Amino acid sequence: MHSLSQKRFIKDMLISGAIGLAYFTLSHAGTLSLKLVNSLFLAGIFPLLYGGFLAAKNLGMFHLFIYSHRKLWKYGKRQEKEEAENEEIAPGTTETLGTYSQYLAETKTSGIAEPLLAGGIWLSLSLLLTFLYF
Repeated sequence: MHSLSQKRFIKDMLISGAIGLAYFTLSHAGTLSLKLVNSLFLAGIFPLLYGGFLAAKNLGMFHLFIYSHRKLWKYGKRQEKEEAENEEIAPGTTETLGTYSQYLAETKTSGIAEPLLAGGIWLSLSLLLTFLYF
């Protein structure tokens, strides 16, 4: 991993660890082992869900939805009025949305390995403690 992905991995581990720690301190579960296993599970499930949504986004599952809603917003009455006023002030500065194929060419993908790895580590610890305690 290069430095940027290490920072993101550490950030994902710390955020999810804070979620697990919050559950551990605020939970009223019966035993300490049950609280520990549940807090590790919660610490792992959130980055896994986030990584899954990023993977779906990178595969293009949400592109048409996002593009269509941007197109609808762009051609609303209020937006047209604001663009007309902006064109009077500074001609040629209004952004155009373009076609769907242009939109796809401009979309950026984001890394999914870091949240999936962070979630996998927390869930592995939860699973290991589940087998040890129960």
